[in-house]
Amino acid sequence: MNFYLGIDPGITGGIAVVSDKTAGVKREYAEAHRYPGDISLAVDLLRDIHLGNTRITLAAIEQVHSMPKQGVASSFKFGMGFGAWLGALSALQIPYVLVTPRKWQKAMLDAGTGETKERSLSMARRLYPDVELKYKKDNGMADALHLARWAREQGER
Repeated sequence: MNFYLGIDPGITGGIAVVSDKTAGVKREYAEAHRYPGDISLAVDLLRDIHLGNTRITLAAIEQVHSMPKQGVASSFKFGMGFGAWLGALSALQIPYVLVTPRKWQKAMLDAGTGETKERSLSMARRLYPDVELKYKKDNGMADALHLARWAREQGER
C-alpha cells in the first residue's frame, strides 16, 4: 500500500497521511495532526509517520511566501519553519512537490461559494469522517488532508 503526505506549513497548519485506494476497501486510510507548535516536534511527528508508514510515495507541501504588511520577524520565522519542513522531508528521503494554494484548492475542493477554509473543512469532514475535525481551527489539518489527496493524484499519474 502506498501512502501520501500533505503538509500545511503554517503555524495553525497540519500534517496528514492518506493511503492509495485499495480494491475492496470502502475508505482509504487517513490520519491528520495539528502542527505541534514547534518545528522540532513537527519533525519528530513527521519521522514517526514516515517510520509507521514506510512507503510514503510522495509528499505535497503548500508553497508559501510572506505577505504584504507581515512583519519582518514573523516572515523570517515563517520562512525558517517552511525550510525546516523541506529539510526534514529531504533528510527522511521523502520525495516532495511544492504546490500553490490556488492550484491544489482548484483541483481538490468542491466548487461553491463561501470562504475557502470553511469549504476545505466541510469537505474533509465529509470525506474523512473518522478523522477528528471538530473545530474551525482544525482547518490546517483539513488542508493537509487535501494536500495529501493532491499528492496521491500526482503519484498515481
